[in-house]
Formats: sequence, structure tokens, C-alpha cells
Amino acid sequence: MDDIDSLQAKIASLESELQKTKVASTQYLQNVAHQLTAPLGAIKWSIEALKDERVPISRKKTLLSSIYSQSTILVHLIKNFTLMSSLEADHELGQFREKPEPEDLKLMAINLVNDYQPQAYEKGIRINVDDNSFKRVFANNRVLIEKNLIAQALSNILENGVKYADNDTRIVVAAVRATDTVGVLVESFGIPIIDEDREKVTARGFRGKSAQQKVAAGTGFGLYLASRIMNFHKGRIELETNGKTSRFCLMFPEQVLVRAK
Repeated sequence: MDDIDSLQAKIASLESELQKTKVASTQYLQNVAHQLTAPLGAIKWSIEALKDERVPISRKKTLLSSIYSQSTILVHLIKNFTLMSSLEADHELGQFREKPEPEDLKLMAINLVNDYQPQAYEKGIRINVDDNSFKRVFANNRVLIEKNLIAQALSNILENGVKYADNDTRIVVAAVRATDTVGVLVESFGIPIIDEDREKVTARGFRGKSAQQKVAAGTGFGLYLASRIMNFHKGRIELETNGKTSRFCLMFPEQVLVRAK
């Protein structure tokens, strides 16, 4: 009888877990649909306005910039959702892993910053890459990384920086060095991260109350994915805050440095 009771308890537990998974999956899909609708709607509206012959050229230039900005957001979301879907089926992100290659982190940062410039411009935000810091930290060295994954991690940090920064402020992307580690940081000025949220910011699906109040839409997946990606590289995400100033650092073990050919 005890065996039967134990088996029934296990079945009940599995049914409960299955129900929770179904609810989570439904919420996830709803979130995906909601997140994709906004940039797609904005792109559609801008294209319709471009077709209107009465719209002046100066306005059309602004619309083209908006389309580029919204397309960047859309691509970013799709990449994150793809990675999340892979995580659900494969905890090692196996199908996305590639052979590490020596990469120029400064060039990667510049390319990603250029992608987010139109979105930042709409809020009066300036994004600067600190060239001197990269020369000082990396010199002629490259970083042995899986390029696409690290680009996505840095993109997630930048996207959050632009999304949550105050209007008419500055975002700085710079290279940093600490004991036995090197990396790249994104510094922005916006919503403060309270102490009780500091340890949760990289948790799956977590969004602080301040973040939800400033931007209602969001998945809470960006920093979670960035953290997982850094773990794959034997690195980590570090967070430094001072009032409304936040610095997210992607830190790698110094052993990843390789001299450029």
C-alpha cells in the first residue's frame, strides 16, 4: 500500500509540474507575441507614411531612421527568443555553439553601438565607445570567444542601457581590467537598481519594479541570457551601481587574451 501511495504522490507531483510548465509556456508565447507586435507595428506604420507623397523628405528621413531602429529591436528580440527556445530544449545551447575565434572587442562594441544609435537618438542619448580604454586594456590582443554569443550578450546589455536610461544622458562603452580578468562595460544613467534587486537582475524572467514602471513591456530574459553566455566563457557579469548610475561589466578570465596576428 505504501508503494501505491508513493506512486500516486509522484504522479500528482508530475501533474502539478506539467500544469505549471503549460502555464509558463502560455505566458512565454503571449510575451513573445506582445514583444514582437510593437516593432512590427511601428515598421508597418512608418512604411505606410513613406508611401504618402504628401510627407516631406525631411520627415521621410526620420521615418527611415525609425524603421532602422525598430528593425534592430526586432532582430534583437528574435535572437533572444531563439536562444530562449534553445535553452528550453538544450541546456548547453549546443546548436548555437561554435569554435572560439580571436575577436576584436572594440570593433564588436562599435558595430553594436552603431545599431543602437538611431534608437538612442530618439531619446537624446549619446553612446560613446571609449577608444583609449580599449587600447589600454587590450593593446594588440584579441579575445578568444564565440563571437555570435558574446555579441548577443553585449547587445542585451546595450539594449537595456538605451531602454532604461534617462533622456538626454550619455552611455559609455569601455574596456576594463581587474585582477586576472578583462572585459567590457556599459555605463548608463537612469533608473536606480535597489539593493534587493542586485542579486536577481540575471535571474530568468526577473524585472525590477522600477524597470516595469519605466518600460511596461519586457521579458526579463536579456540579462539572464547574457549571464548564461558568460558562464560558457568561464566569465561572469558584474554590476556596479551608484545612485542612478549603473555599470554592467562582461568579465573574462585573462587567459582568453591572444595576440593579434
